[in-house]
Formats: sequence, C-alpha cells, structure tokens
Amino acid sequence: MSTVNMKKLKNLTQYNFTATFIKADVIVRERKSSSLEYIYPTVLLKNVCLADTGELIAKYYWLGYGKSLAKLGRLTSGTQLNFEARPDINVLGNKNNGDIASLITWPKKFQRLDKTYQYQAIPENENQLVGYILSNKKQEYSENEQWYLDQYELWREENGDELDTLVEELPAIDDYQDIEVEDVLDDKLEKYAAIRSEELSDSENRKYVIIDRETKKVLDDNNSLGYLKVKDAYESYEHRLINAKERYRKRRALIWLLNHADFDKKLLEIYVEITDKGQWEGYISFDKKLVEDLLLQGNHTHLEFTSKDLLEVWYKG
Repeated sequence: MSTVNMKKLKNLTQYNFTATFIKADVIVRERKSSSLEYIYPTVLLKNVCLADTGELIAKYYWLGYGKSLAKLGRLTSGTQLNFEARPDINVLGNKNNGDIASLITWPKKFQRLDKTYQYQAIPENENQLVGYILSNKKQEYSENEQWYLDQYELWREENGDELDTLVEELPAIDDYQDIEVEDVLDDKLEKYAAIRSEELSDSENRKYVIIDRETKKVLDDNNSLGYLKVKDAYESYEHRLINAKERYRKRRALIWLLNHADFDKKLLEIYVEITDKGQWEGYISFDKKLVEDLLLQGNHTHLEFTSKDLLEVWYKG
C-alpha cells in the first residue's frame, strides 16, 4: 500500500475508508471556560485506507468514539471497519495525529466487514461510554473518573437484561445486498429491524415492516400499508421513537426545574448578566454547555434529561 498525500484529497469531499480497530481509550481535556476536566472517548485505528483503491492514508489514527461507531457494540482488536468521512483543512491537528488530524472529519455510517460476529451492546451516551472504557482499565480511579464509572453502572442497571446475551451470526454487509440501503448495519441491528412482509407484498412491490428482533412482533406496518423502501421504514419508525423520547425528557426537565427554584433563579441571573455585560465568569454564550457545567458544579447527575432539554423548557417558561 502506498501513502496518499493528504493535500491531494479534495477538501470537504466525502470518501469511503477502511480501517482496523485496535483499542478504545480516553482523553482528558480542560474546558477553557472553567477549570473542570472532561474526559472524552477515543479509538485507535490502524491502516486507514481509501476503500476504492486500497491506498494507505494513515498507518495509525486516533478518532473520537462517537455514537455511530458505538452502535456496532463491543469491538475487539483486529475488527475490520468501513466508514465514510471527509477531510477538512480548517480542523487543527492534535498531538496524537499531527498534520493529518484534519483527515477524518464527520465520520459516519460505520460498518463491520467481518462476515459474522457476536454482538454485545455498549453505551452510546458519551459519558457512559467513557465509564465503559475506564471499567476495562485496572487502576485506581480519581473522583472525576469515578463519576463516569457511575454513569456506566447506571447504564448497566438499565440494560442488565440484554448485556449477558450475545447475538451470534448477525448478517454482515454482503447478506443485505438485495436490500438497497447503505446504512442497514449502521444502527439498525440492535433491537429492531426492517424485514420484507410476505402478507403485504405482492407481485409488483416488496413491502417492508419494522419488527422487534427478539419477539418478532410487528412494531410498525404503516397502517397495514407497509413501506416500499427499507430506508423509509426505518426513518418513519425512528421519527416516532425520537419524538416520544424527546417529549418525555422535556417533561422530566420541566418537573425538575419547577422543583429547583434556586437553579431557575440562577439561570435568570446569568442570562441577564450575559445579555447586559456580554459575559459571566468567562462564558460569553448562554447555551447548553453553560447549563451542563452548572449542573455538574451543583452535583446534579443521573438526570433523565439533557442540558439542551432543560435550556429549552427554561426559555419557554
């Protein structure tokens, strides 16, 4: 494999890459706006190549461990991956990747290339994922690290029934060639899947429905009409799920805010100061990051909503 000059790749152009997963790790960073340390999940990839030509882009590359990759479940060293990403010359390098740090920006559509494998769920939430990675390290943990471990344990408690079950011989990419959907393995093989409905299909059209992978119960059949495309089936069902979960989180955020008048008042004071003076203790924007920091400083953890949810219900008042 020959090395490709980064400068020859077109900026902000989508490329398809292959790589080998080596290990997961964490990076400790300090926010400029506060003295708080945050820990981020990351993965080490080896032999990052252009999928079309096999040309080597990077021998080793540290990549942020995002939700799209976490959806593939527990990965072992040597797992072959395929994904899409694009270079961005405006993204600065870091000490791990040096000049090629801008190579992989906005990675998505991760897929496993092994024909069959055993699936085991891991957290998709960033904080819980950090805790999962730390839990595999035999070491003494700091107070900050312990908080992430607690988040992971919370996830384990909520998903205990599924963690000990390995789903063997999940179909890989080649087995879905008859279904024209690129991201079928990206995030669709966890709890539900789109399948062809014999009952709704006819000689002219294939019809798809969403089923529960474990019980085989039909979860969404588009009012008995089915869906003509796998992609449409997934998008429609996931839209319903997202809306329901979002409404629940915002209800919990509103109830929490009504029961924490002191926090509500503090938000108002900070909002007024940023609006009038342009900043509050180094913060220049009244946004979800500020709210997230305030929650952490007040030791408000294990919440059923996000800082964004809380900010939105606060604005609506």
